[in-house]
Amino acid sequence: MAALASVDDYKARYGEPADSARTEVLLQDASDLMLAAFEDRIGEYTEGACPAFDRAAPAVCCLLVNRVLSAPSAMAGATQYSQGAGIYTASVTYGSALGEMYLGKSDLRRLGLTGQALGSLTPLERGGVTE
Repeated sequence: MAALASVDDYKARYGEPADSARTEVLLQDASDLMLAAFEDRIGEYTEGACPAFDRAAPAVCCLLVNRVLSAPSAMAGATQYSQGAGIYTASVTYGSALGEMYLGKSDLRRLGLTGQALGSLTPLERGGVTE
């Protein structure tokens, strides 16, 4: 299946990417992640079946890719770095900025993939089990 967003969609939201080929691959990865979440929650994806998902998909797809592309590669995982001079002090704080691709609660809400779901289990009828 084609990606839910194109490199042009990404450019319109976040500007020109440094590497268009990598951005295209990441957009496909983000699309696969979003479709897996859709299939887990709703079932097989068909365009038009969930209008909220279809409207938000390009924006969320680009957002996921931007999270990956904006993570610094030299200090992977570092969210804060400070350095001193007199008496030599330096500190690094590590957080969740690992450049991982993930769908957060707000992303899922935006895609219409949150809320309650109703399911049912049918108990076995007496005498319905044959061995």
